[in-house]
Amino acid sequence: MTILRISIAYLVDIISWIIVIKSFMSWVPSTRQSRIYKIMDDITEPIEGPIRRVMYKYYDGPVDFSPVVAIIILMFVKGRLI
Repeated sequence: MTILRISIAYLVDIISWIIVIKSFMSWVPSTRQSRIYKIMDDITEPIEGPIRRVMYKYYDGPVDFSPVVAIIILMFVKGRLI
């Protein structure tokens, strides 16, 4: 069971870093068309998509805070596992 917890913790770390890198890449318009960005988007969209839908019911601003909320949720999940 410990190996499973450690593996999930590493997976959460990797997904968190992918979210951060994708967020920085989104600031450069030409990188949004790259294959790497699309792969990162496919990985993170199942996490960020539902958060984004809930947030846009209450906040319709120009800045997308769903990556920040996703990372906070992932940190909470990781903390509960370890």
